[in-house]
Amino acid sequence: MKKRVIALSGLPGSGSTTISKILAKKMGLDYFSPGQLFKDIAKGKLKEKKIYPTFKELCDKSNLTIPDFNEKDNSSAAYNLWNTDFGKNPRLHSIIDKLQTKLAEKGNIIIDGKLSIHMIKNADIKIWLKASEDARVSRSKMRDNITFEEAKKIIPEREKKEREEWKKLYGIDYITQETNANIIIDTSTKSPNAISEIILNRINNKL
Repeated sequence: MKKRVIALSGLPGSGSTTISKILAKKMGLDYFSPGQLFKDIAKGKLKEKKIYPTFKELCDKSNLTIPDFNEKDNSSAAYNLWNTDFGKNPRLHSIIDKLQTKLAEKGNIIIDGKLSIHMIKNADIKIWLKASEDARVSRSKMRDNITFEEAKKIIPEREKKEREEWKKLYGIDYITQETNANIIIDTSTKSPNAISEIILNRINNKL
């Protein structure tokens, strides 16, 4: 049976993590998130993760030392790490790229990353998720247990920072990945389970 590879990307707060995990469970696929790895570095949680030994080995080969960070939540973690020399280091992003490419080569995986549509050239299905800013702010508020005002400040700042830094690193505006997606979903008014069912139906029609 063909080993399937699904690349899923989207705007911050569009529900990519939750939806990717639901899809991975329903389809019996592995799951990896470059973005969560980035956040786990910022939160000082990476050593607890299964992927840490492989990531550490790649860092060692590139002579890149992983500093200790201690951010409190996902939204601020990603934004604040981008504002450090380590977070902006091209070698760090090259290692993350190599890691997701290596995992994609093994197959039977969903890779949920902001640049995964661009990075995973051999993906069988490429999914782009989007949502209104209010929907994305509300989700970040609930997920990270912060105020609506804090989330409303963080989400657009994070999106702007990511777009700027990735354009410097890769020469692309990551939101243009939507044009290369096989499946595009607006998640603003639908539950993760409802969205996963829509995606599954579309995937079954394409694979």
